[in-house]
Amino acid sequence: MTAARFDAPAPTSPAIRYGRPSYAHREGVAFRIVRLVWLAARFARRESVTVADYQRRFGVSLRSFHRDIALLRAGGFYIDTATPATYHMLSFLADADQA
Repeated sequence: MTAARFDAPAPTSPAIRYGRPSYAHREGVAFRIVRLVWLAARFARRESVTVADYQRRFGVSLRSFHRDIALLRAGGFYIDTATPATYHMLSFLADADQA
């Protein structure tokens, strides 16, 4: 067992303050990737995404939400609006274009 010394002098060196990790910065690329992956995962599970849920989780603007949706659409996701504030991914049959 070690003996504790409560009368030892306090350190005089300044405390080291570390910055936030790159994914935690709102302006960082990694934060946007995290948002896109979260959206893609929700859509892949056939869950609807509301603007309020997105803003509550990430604390970003409505414009950022629309940019992320536009980026997913450009990437090949077929995303539709159920209501003005609710989005979901459409699923198509393989032969739907043939009909």
